[in-house]
Amino acid sequence: MPKSPVGFQLHKIIERLQYKESLRILPFLVASLVAAFVSIVYTKIFFAAEEISLRVLHETHWAISLFVTLLTVFLSWFLPHRFALQASGSGIPQMLIANELDPASDSALIRSLIGVRVICMKIIASIVCVLGGGAVGQEGPTLQIVSGIFYRLGEKSTRWIQQASTRSFILAGGASGLAAAFNTPLGGIAYALEELSKDYFNNFKTYVLWSVMATGLLVQTVLGGYLYFGFPSIQSVGVQSYFSIVALAAITGILGALLGKILFRINQERKKIRNFKKLIAVNLVAGLLFWCAIYFWNEHGVGGGKTVITNLLFKEQWASASDVAIRFVGPVLMAIAGVAGGLFAPTLAIGATVGSLFSELVWTHNHHLLILCGMIGFLTGFMKTPFTAFILIFEMTDRHSSLFPMMLSAAVAAGVSHMISHHSFYDLVKEDFFHKKDMDNPAP
Repeated sequence: MPKSPVGFQLHKIIERLQYKESLRILPFLVASLVAAFVSIVYTKIFFAAEEISLRVLHETHWAISLFVTLLTVFLSWFLPHRFALQASGSGIPQMLIANELDPASDSALIRSLIGVRVICMKIIASIVCVLGGGAVGQEGPTLQIVSGIFYRLGEKSTRWIQQASTRSFILAGGASGLAAAFNTPLGGIAYALEELSKDYFNNFKTYVLWSVMATGLLVQTVLGGYLYFGFPSIQSVGVQSYFSIVALAAITGILGALLGKILFRINQERKKIRNFKKLIAVNLVAGLLFWCAIYFWNEHGVGGGKTVITNLLFKEQWASASDVAIRFVGPVLMAIAGVAGGLFAPTLAIGATVGSLFSELVWTHNHHLLILCGMIGFLTGFMKTPFTAFILIFEMTDRHSSLFPMMLSAAVAAGVSHMISHHSFYDLVKEDFFHKKDMDNPAP
């Protein structure tokens, strides 16, 4: 029996949905499922390793603590150096570089940045580092790991799903990685818009949205609808308060940009060292200095810094100048050592301690607000992504009453940080990579 005109049209609509739009979304959802599982397991192991490092520091003989720190800092550098060089560092520059490469002509190079071997080594090396107390976070590695998972599955799916771009998988993976790392789906979308996508986001915004939502939903289902930093109490903000907020944003914006320049300079100087024995010596000296700092000076330098932040927000603790210094020194020594680990959490910890110390010295009326604004200002100065910075902190703490001070902090920090550097640490590393690539492969 021939179909009616209405039935025929309905059939064509269903067919179009099933075999075009819906089918294209399927591999993104599968990648989200795998990425959510890996992110959950990785995060749990990472923070368990951080707790073990504190027990080793407190409950064992100093010689054992020293040996563990030196060994883990060494292995966190040596394993990537030996087996997967691009597994070293924070992971975000590798993901940004892969996002700008042409999947058709640079597939081998992309795999060297976010391939399966790289992400497996990243997981191992970053966990090993924090096991010894290393001042690294799990957020940057999560972005590299998740973008690698998305890329690999996307690469497979393009063989049987027409018009599925592998570049869109890298973008969706980076955004989903940030959403999974901080439990902030909106933050993932903001990061995709501000950092990853640039001009071509509109071509596949649907895939990014679905991927972030699916990953975030799965992570929240397993870990619960928690807030990454909880629900700190915030007092009302008067007009006079904004003078302190602007001053703090300027300070943290400058400090964030300064840290980025320091880390990039360290990255450049390490590249000049060709002798393997010298690299070992640099790593061991940096590891020794770091252990001395956390053992004899201030144990608040251990790990990514989430514990420091939560103590400031919920246990009525106040940061000292020593806390600010150790949180700043830790990532610098980790960079000198060349270990694998993220910078997201360490930069937030620096911003939180600066905000707390500033509050104690200048304006004690709203301690928690200045901690949040300090984190936003420092992250903005370091990453040059003001929109992402305030969305992340806003979503992690759910402080609607402080939305305008947060936005103001991001805007001021973004403007002031340009006095130090116009580019973020990640952009500098990315541009250096492409410059070297062009030098090695000059145009005919």
